Amino acid sequence: MSRRGGGHQVLDFDLNLAPIIDAFTVLITFMLASASFLSISIFDAGFTPAEQVGDPIPPPITLTLNIKDKAAGYEVIVKGKMNTTTKFNTPEEAGEALKQVKEKFPEVDSVTLTADDGVAYEAIVKTMEKVRPVMPSMILGGF
Repeated sequence: MSRRGGGHQVLDFDLNLAPIIDAFTVLITFMLASASFLSISIFDAGFTPAEQVGDPIPPPITLTLNIKDKAAGYEVIVKGKMNTTTKFNTPEEAGEALKQVKEKFPEVDSVTLTADDGVAYEAIVKTMEKVRPVMPSMILGGF
């Protein structure tokens, strides 16, 4: 402390910036490390059979099951040799539609599951349970 004329006291102190710099260094490191995970758009939720060896042959069609909000229901999108988009109200109906597509194209064994932003996680899991017996390999995409 120093005393100056007029009765005012002035405090002399040094601000220690080292802890703040350390905290920002750690935060920046975590942000840079997590930024690489933001580009993941498809996550494989199933297992492929172990007996498949060699170059994979692309399937004739690709299947996408889009879960909409409660009012819009479910949407099965088929692209490739057959291009259709069909809407359903329940996951059972969508699973039955996937079963019919699988009967036409038996070599197709995977479906990409997508959902709108407002869909609850519980609805996604219930849909996966209904579709898994029909399509053994499921890919989660667009979440």
